[in-house]
Amino acid sequence: MPPNDTPPQSPNPLSGNEEEDEELYEDDVLEEVPVDGTDPVDEDNGEFEDDEDDLVELPGGLDQLEAIVENMNQPIDNSNCVFKEHGKSVFTCSFHPEIETLCVSGGEDDKAIVWDSVSGQVLHKFDDWKDSVNSVKWSNDGQHLAICDMAGTIKVFKYPGYSEEWSFEVGDINFLNWHPVANVLFCGTADSELWMWKIPSGDSKLFQGQGEKTECGEILADGKRAICGYNDGSLRLFDLKSGENLYTINKGVAHVDVVNSVSCHMNNSIFLTGSMDGTAKLWNTSSGKCVGTLLCGVREEENSSSSVECVVFPKDKTTTYCVTGTLDGIVTVWDTPTQISRHACKIGEGVSRLAVHPGGDLVYASTLDGEIKCLDLRTGNPVRELSGHRGPILDFSFSSNGQSLLSCSDDGTCRVYNITDTS
Repeated sequence: MPPNDTPPQSPNPLSGNEEEDEELYEDDVLEEVPVDGTDPVDEDNGEFEDDEDDLVELPGGLDQLEAIVENMNQPIDNSNCVFKEHGKSVFTCSFHPEIETLCVSGGEDDKAIVWDSVSGQVLHKFDDWKDSVNSVKWSNDGQHLAICDMAGTIKVFKYPGYSEEWSFEVGDINFLNWHPVANVLFCGTADSELWMWKIPSGDSKLFQGQGEKTECGEILADGKRAICGYNDGSLRLFDLKSGENLYTINKGVAHVDVVNSVSCHMNNSIFLTGSMDGTAKLWNTSSGKCVGTLLCGVREEENSSSSVECVVFPKDKTTTYCVTGTLDGIVTVWDTPTQISRHACKIGEGVSRLAVHPGGDLVYASTLDGEIKCLDLRTGNPVRELSGHRGPILDFSFSSNGQSLLSCSDDGTCRVYNITDTS
């Protein structure tokens, strides 16, 4: 038994034969960890070792990673020409009715630009505007270009040369259209007015509503009458020569919410309206009587999730169908005599515009998620998808030969697509 004053044996393994034990101990050491917490140093090159050699830090950090992921999710761009001159949202675009590659666009940058749809070359700029350019329209003979901005300024320019022929100022403009035959210009305003001017003389006529915004309007195929839809859901038919209001269909009888769109059949006997209430309705042109209701949502109701944003008839006197496009992204082909749906197709997150191709058998529909779908009217089957935009499509137009489509978007670009194989 050790003496009482003998300390206990140390647990240090170096006790005993210290030189031999120290040599054995050093051979068994896996790693020296400095007491100051610094990383071990590689004696071969003097650099810090890293157990995660496969990890690469992005110079841009999280923002760069998010950009990479976003680019991976971008749609394939199958356009032939991308026009980026505006830089901000482009609200309106139009092909010249006779020159296949001549187009014009206008947008949030307070400019209208004429450019070549093949090369993207800028041909002329109109930049003397007070506010965003929200409508550009070539006359049907291609000799006049009408442009308006959100401040209510309208100007008409002579083509070629782009000399200013006429100008006028009204209230906020909701739509601008040319007469289908004559050089007569129309616009609907937030002041419940429909204006009509002869160009270039400027002789005018004013058609009053009932105090609600004039949301949409179209000239009938006979060129003698115009139908307007209003913010409160009402409708009015006007005689263009006399200025007389032929009849009014009041809110509740017509629609219970905003009339978004109107289209007239080429035979002059019926017209079609689409409303935020989730219905499209067929009307007898002569009597103003409703001859059919196309239910696009669950029921007719205010602020429907199936708001009918667009309606269209093909430009054919013998056609027996019409097309609707809704906010929930449904394009439906309807049989007009029976009011039965022939085909219905979900195309995206919201239909922003509809147009039947000049060939007559295809309908194009643009969406708020930046795509344009082409559907066969006879079968309802998708034929082609035009992609590349990164924002809602706000307008599109066909070239005079029907072989190209021009679109513009909230993403600040216009795009031109070759649609020869679908026409």
